[in-house]
Amino acid sequence: MFTVNRFTVLGNVGSVTVLNGATKVSIATDRSFKDNSGKRQQRTDWVPVTIFNEKMAAWIAENVSKGHKVYVEGRISSGSYGEGDNRKFSTDLIVDKFNSLED
Repeated sequence: MFTVNRFTVLGNVGSVTVLNGATKVSIATDRSFKDNSGKRQQRTDWVPVTIFNEKMAAWIAENVSKGHKVYVEGRISSGSYGEGDNRKFSTDLIVDKFNSLED
């Protein structure tokens, strides 16, 4: 059976945060829609992505900053931690392709 687990994001960087073993990049994407009265509205969705690849993370830290337009691809990873009533669930977007669209 053929399955697909991919995401694609095209947007502008809001922040780059380096953590222990991972780099997190927040990417702003805009979407338009009509509200109940038929008026066109625009909203910004902030999409957090995670980079584990050390070379990619180092390149991002040196070359990418707030406002840069980027194209990102990767896989969706879900997991959980804790036990019983304290169990928490998470969904992460794990990057395997990160391109800056800046000159």
